Amino acid sequence: MKIKFLLFAVAILTLSSIHAQNRQDRDPNKNEDLYLIPEIRIGYGFLDTNNPMIKATGTSIKSTYDNYTPMSYSAFLNFGYHFTPLYSAGIGVGVMQYSDPKSTSLPTYVDLRGYLYDTKNTPFAFAKVGVCLQWWKAFTPGSWTTLGVGYKFFSGKQCFTASLGYEFKHITPWNDLTTEEGHIGEYSLNRHSLTFTFGVVL
Repeated sequence: MKIKFLLFAVAILTLSSIHAQNRQDRDPNKNEDLYLIPEIRIGYGFLDTNNPMIKATGTSIKSTYDNYTPMSYSAFLNFGYHFTPLYSAGIGVGVMQYSDPKSTSLPTYVDLRGYLYDTKNTPFAFAKVGVCLQWWKAFTPGSWTTLGVGYKFFSGKQCFTASLGYEFKHITPWNDLTTEEGHIGEYSLNRHSLTFTFGVVL
């Protein structure tokens, strides 16, 4: 038992020594350890819903928002860890404001990133998968996903990210809209958006 314990301790010390040596040899500006990335984002969305509106009489009419191309403005905070120089994972939370129809939601998600190179400046791919929580009396919660590619780069000593993405958001039905004709709106929204995101790596 003592021999096994000693061998285990030696193995741990050896691995720790190798890891410490690797850390000394690595450029601290490359991909390692924890990351904190605040981001701002602009999205150009395509809104689609085919859930019918319900009249007060109980009959229904067909209504779509296919002509809407609403803008969205968002702020995100991503916190995670580089498991290897090329792969990282974490969690994130954000605030998302839509312009038409006007609403606010709170995306909460898993943040996954894969880097092409272990260098200071490198392309990367990302996936953010989670849910959008309700804010006040806007939309009900729904699923939320953003996939995209970007570039991590340095300007002086500060690291930045810029990325393009495709967002899909599904919002379950809600019924708190009323038209001038008195119809109660009951909608289920699918938002498809093209996004541009700019972030600062801290």
